[in-house]
Amino acid sequence: MVKGKNAGMLPKLVSILLTFVQVIIALEILLQFFGANETPFVRLLNGLSQPILQPFQGIFHPVVFSGHTLDLSAVFALIVYSVVGFGIQKVLGLLRLK
Repeated sequence: MVKGKNAGMLPKLVSILLTFVQVIIALEILLQFFGANETPFVRLLNGLSQPILQPFQGIFHPVVFSGHTLDLSAVFALIVYSVVGFGIQKVLGLLRLK
């Protein structure tokens, strides 16, 4: 049970971290799908997304639509991180109510 002015800090931190992870994965999926050129931004994004996506690599085979590749493992990772993050936020919210 957390009380005081910092009581809402942990749920906010989890929310920010979850949003960051979701944005990184979503951008990675979109850039790969549209065949983005290897630019400094794309390399930075790949460096950020690699550790996040590594546990999910190889779960599913990518799907190719007319030359556009959809990484289903990354989509699955996005879903898993979202569900887990949402669950953590709910648990933290319940702990604050007591």
